[in-house]
Amino acid sequence: MRDERVIFSSSVDSLYRKVLAPSLTPELVDRLRARGMNLHAPLLAAYPLAVWVDCLADTARTLHPDQPVEQGRRLMGRRMVEGYAQTLVGGAVLTLARVVGPMRSLERMQHNFRSGNNYTETRLTVLGPAQADLWFNEPEALEGFVDGVLEEGMLRVGVQGFTLHRTRHSPDSATYHLQWADRSA
Repeated sequence: MRDERVIFSSSVDSLYRKVLAPSLTPELVDRLRARGMNLHAPLLAAYPLAVWVDCLADTARTLHPDQPVEQGRRLMGRRMVEGYAQTLVGGAVLTLARVVGPMRSLERMQHNFRSGNNYTETRLTVLGPAQADLWFNEPEALEGFVDGVLEEGMLRVGVQGFTLHRTRHSPDSATYHLQWADRSA
């Protein structure tokens, strides 16, 4: 049980309560409760990763029915950062990120993700002043979500001309190639 991958309540709060609440139908809320995420009760300290994955997929299909589930998760990843920015910790992290810049923010990515779960590992490979590869131990079942988190996070850091390309290595790992306009050039 100690090694179980979990998502902390701060992630559920940031996404579901802070930004998605007005969009959630009673039927979706009931399905989420049946999957193990009761939004009408006090949040649990942590949720099994499998519950998070199932709830994200159901929410993506419900809120973005005309999109592939991966694109729906990407949109929800962006919303997650929006909700995170509304928290005391998230607001401080994003303010600091604007000050230290995108590369230093990417260096802290594992720490940032670990505030929302107990399992994320990252490795940053700097390729230039405005280009890097960021490896994640991201489960394939969450594909799209991290894309959205990175996109919205980098925009909030203030980068321009941002592009992202994901390469999946296995069901449990992916590398994101990130590039943006170099303002120092």
